[in-house]
Formats: sequence, C-alpha cells, structure tokens
Amino acid sequence: MLALGCCLLVPSCAPIVGNADPTGGSNAAVVRVVDGDTVDIRHDDRGRLRIRILGINAPETHKRGWTVGCGGPEASSWANAFLPVGQHVSMATDPTQAPTDRYGRTLSYLDLPDGRDFSVESVRAGMSQVATYGKRPIQRFEALTAAENEAKNLHAGLWGPPCFGATESVPE
Repeated sequence: MLALGCCLLVPSCAPIVGNADPTGGSNAAVVRVVDGDTVDIRHDDRGRLRIRILGINAPETHKRGWTVGCGGPEASSWANAFLPVGQHVSMATDPTQAPTDRYGRTLSYLDLPDGRDFSVESVRAGMSQVATYGKRPIQRFEALTAAENEAKNLHAGLWGPPCFGATESVPE
C-alpha cells in the first residue's frame, strides 16, 4: 500500500487541482468524494447529484459484505485531493451510455475548468482502471486506454506493488 500512497507525494504523479473559478463551462461543484469513482456534486440546475464517473472503475472501499480492494483507500484519497470540496467541474454525459446506472447514480464524466478529464487523470495516475459498460464502448475510450497504458508502463498506482493490477474485492 505504501507505493500507492507515495504517488500522492511525487510531483509528477500528484494531481494539479484546477482553480475553483466557475468560469470555463463549469456547471457544478464537488460536495463530497464517495470513493475513487463516485462523487456527490451540487449542479447549478439539477441540485445535488451522485455521479458515477464514466470510463473508470476504482478499487472498492465501501461495498457492504465485500473486502476493500487493493488500492481502494489510496484511490479515494487521490480523488479527494484531485476534487476537493468546492472544486468546480463540468458534467459531460456520453450518448453511448445510459443516463443512470442500476443504483440510480448519474453517469457522467467530470471535467475541470482547465480542461482536464478526471477519468483520464485517475487512470493515468494508476488510481483506476478503464471500464466499459455493457457492449457499447464509451466515447473517451481511446484517451482512457492511452492513459492506462502509460500507467501500466510506469507501474503507477495499482499497476505497481502491492496490487500489480489485481484490485478485486471478494465476499467477506
């Protein structure tokens, strides 16, 4: 777990948090990071929403009856650093995907005012893996797989010790 945590301290690996200026198309602000791939936001028009971030799957930290996935706490900490409370973000839906998942969470990408995509940055840092839903590939698949290949080559985050890409949770 130490290797994953060190990513937060290495300048080239640590996230650069965009400034919290609501310009640049931002339409929401972060209220709470739930885990590495789920965030609560306050949308300008739609109020509070729970977002399941498209294109990624981070190791589990809160699944009742299941173990914590290797790298899960580190992915959550990284997401908290990248998306602090109040961080302005823009939601970007994907027409190839349903608007919500089976748990009622809104499916969306989250983009920062400086143009960075949370999904791509999370995968590049090795805090999550690329995930597709159903049989339809997501629109940002190419950018995400390029970021994942970069993370794998660098053994970043969950691609290095102790996980080596194995982040599955198992029933307790």
